[in-house]
Amino acid sequence: MANIELTILLATRNGGSVLPRVLAAYSAVAREASSWQLVVVDNGSEDDTALILRSFQHELPLEILEVAEPGKNRALNAGLAAAEGRFIVLTDDDAVPSPSFVAAWSRCARARTDYDLFGGTIEPLFDLEPPRWLARNQAGAAMLFARCDLREGPVSWSRIYGGNMAVRKRIFDEGFRFNENLGPNGADPYYPMGSESEFCRRVSQSGAKSWFAAEPKVWHIVRASQLQPAYWAARAYRSGRGRAFFVSTDPAARAESLRTQVRAIVRRVVGWDWLKSISPFPTHRFDSLCRRHFRRGFRDEMRRHA
Repeated sequence: MANIELTILLATRNGGSVLPRVLAAYSAVAREASSWQLVVVDNGSEDDTALILRSFQHELPLEILEVAEPGKNRALNAGLAAAEGRFIVLTDDDAVPSPSFVAAWSRCARARTDYDLFGGTIEPLFDLEPPRWLARNQAGAAMLFARCDLREGPVSWSRIYGGNMAVRKRIFDEGFRFNENLGPNGADPYYPMGSESEFCRRVSQSGAKSWFAAEPKVWHIVRASQLQPAYWAARAYRSGRGRAFFVSTDPAARAESLRTQVRAIVRRVVGWDWLKSISPFPTHRFDSLCRRHFRRGFRDEMRRHA
């Protein structure tokens, strides 16, 4: 596969329920560009993932790798060895690409040569219609479903989400890799989130600039179970752990975290969080639940770094 312009890289673990939709969408864009490849790392799946992947090999420029030890970032780091493109697009096994996905990223790679980190548009794709109040909650959609819909232009590294991001290969050639102590790992369901942000922060600190590309778009599949309070609480907890990891390794983040903690104390003293938890409005109760479990995750992770 010589002269590959663009590599799309994703890891999957037991992705049998979503991979057929995702790979079928990539088959629909395959005619748009010939100089790309799709690298999928099967991270110890125990369902029919392997069979599904093989069934698409004749339709796609697909390379399948296997990494048995669970860990999304471990799988992505292994997949980089097979990435031949000069521009690496990272996405998820539950992210359905738009018809122009490959062509749009290719145009962006050619046009923005002075940028090394890129974010792309992410919209939720609900298996079950969400409550109206949740669909209108922009902050909630970003936290729960990684929704990201920004204007084209320069952007902070913190606004790049792992479901649709891209990195010039020269960054990986310099030795940057994803932190294998963060992200899904198969052993801890409450793992600290934010591994892509942690990666982008390190790359940005080296001098790399970030750009948001509005046209390359994916739809993130949201299962019915992800519309339940138990899922919201678990994701908020994982977000809190991820934030604590940032705070423990970055002086600037520590200063901002102190301000956030002071605000949280004030909210508890005046009883605002408690009032929200018994509010008749579901948005208030949602906000209270997420804040409470975020703080729990933050405290637990900070104890690990004490």
